Amino acid sequence: MIKKIIGVYSVFLGVSIIGMWIMILSTEGITEGNTEITFHLASEFTMALLCLISGIMLLKNMRHSKEINILGHGMVLYSVINAAGYYGERGDSPFVVMFLIIFCLSTASLFISVKNSI
Repeated sequence: MIKKIIGVYSVFLGVSIIGMWIMILSTEGITEGNTEITFHLASEFTMALLCLISGIMLLKNMRHSKEINILGHGMVLYSVINAAGYYGERGDSPFVVMFLIIFCLSTASLFISVKNSI
């Protein structure tokens, strides 16, 4: 049962990250330079795809889903800490809270994955 919950969470997270970036890129001006934003987007989309793919693999009980999920959620932890700082600096508290919740959920997912060999 826990494997399915982590799988659904991972798929939801991957789709949400991709959707968030599509909205940001289509509505806001990007203040980062071309090289910086290129690498930033590469890391964000890699993270999102790892979460999405590993979530699907977990739901289908495929080999190596645990390892890919651990990698994806490890990237999530770094990303949400960084994003919480960025939005905190802008005074956008709801986003900080959202990123802290994602941090907690992904940390739980990692601990369960590592401890229980889901």
